[in-house]
Amino acid sequence: MWSSDLFRRSALLLAVVSLVAACQVRPVYAPVGSSAMGDNPAMITELASIAVEAQTDRIPQALMNELIFQLRGGSALVTPKYRLHLILTTRVSDLAIRASEDIAVAKLVSLTTTYTLTEIATGQVITSDNVYTTSSFDVTSQRYANVRAERDAEERAARAAAADIRLRLSSALIGKKKA
Repeated sequence: MWSSDLFRRSALLLAVVSLVAACQVRPVYAPVGSSAMGDNPAMITELASIAVEAQTDRIPQALMNELIFQLRGGSALVTPKYRLHLILTTRVSDLAIRASEDIAVAKLVSLTTTYTLTEIATGQVITSDNVYTTSSFDVTSQRYANVRAERDAEERAARAAAADIRLRLSSALIGKKKA
């Protein structure tokens, strides 16, 4: 009787330890690109050496600023090895229409970003691709609220595009290192 109880407790303890051993613990608010997030220090240095071309309009500037933060984590640009060229197109379309009044009640911001990463020393294109992100917002009868909601949706789409571009750039640079 006593040995079967001990066996059950041992089996339960083994199961719990196995489950806990499979977990990865990372700080929720760890800085982007920190070793706590599991990023390779060499990759962090490579990403920090990407110079993002200056943008003049508001949405491209929001994307550029978010990319700079995601690539460098807020630190200064080291000697640039790569140049990132961005082309953005934005479109706002009706997402939901109130049938009785034929008025839009929700809209969708679509952001298409074409990027090209070029090695500065050789002029060789490392990667080039398109990123498509969307963000929706509700439309109300208040004009300023609609303007602010659209701007917030554009900034959310820019943040999502920056995260996607960072991931794709990391992938391309890892592929370049292996080749």
